[in-house]
Amino acid sequence: MKPLNPSNRFVPVIVLLLLLASSLLVFSLLYNTALEAGQKVSVWTIVLSLIPFLLGLWFYFISIKQRNLIDSLHAQIESLKAQIETFMKSQKKETTQEVRKEIVDYKKLLEKIIPNVPANDIEKYGETLLANIAKTVEIVQGQLYLKDLQTEVFRFRAGYAFFSETTPPEYREGETLAGQVAKNQKLVNIDSIPEGYISILSGLGKGSPKHLIIAPIISPDNKTIGIFELASFKPFGVEHEELFTQLGRKLGEIFNVNQQ
Repeated sequence: MKPLNPSNRFVPVIVLLLLLASSLLVFSLLYNTALEAGQKVSVWTIVLSLIPFLLGLWFYFISIKQRNLIDSLHAQIESLKAQIETFMKSQKKETTQEVRKEIVDYKKLLEKIIPNVPANDIEKYGETLLANIAKTVEIVQGQLYLKDLQTEVFRFRAGYAFFSETTPPEYREGETLAGQVAKNQKLVNIDSIPEGYISILSGLGKGSPKHLIIAPIISPDNKTIGIFELASFKPFGVEHEELFTQLGRKLGEIFNVNQQ
């Protein structure tokens, strides 16, 4: 036999009926005792017999009131939980939309940067590419190096705001900082270029940028086929690193087709 559950709504009613029965039993005992003694049943006898029932009735109404209060609190808690869940879902949705927006923005930036022309003329294509980067990210100088598949040497192919009285140096993977970037296939962001390392000549005079990014150009078969170096007077942030990493992959697809 299962015990009664105290939270069951019928429990107070059952208890009240039991108290009523006990009150009637007490009254019957008192009444019979008075009759046997030849005494008259007084009002106090009736009141005393009804005390258990009256107390039970009082507790019954209190339990109903408490139950209503508990039900009300429970409903409020459930409503609050629903509001919190709705808020969390909306926040998650907004966050997802923001992340997607950032990805779309990178795509739009790449569309602005990558020339919409064939890459047969590497020098012209590279100059247009670097000029588009300058318009988008405010670089002050850029260089493009591509790997000679026969000699495996990286050679200068195009520049932006670049001037040198000598031919730009050639290098292999692992040689110089740019060669190390080609070997590791990881972008390098330098915040403090030594004075005189890069010089910018313009009608306003001469200056030396302090910030440099060297990024690899990686083919679809995961080989480094080029390098581009970008200099700026302003620091490059994490968003620039992500942009130029994606750009290196896109250029790898373009130049890989052109070299085949």
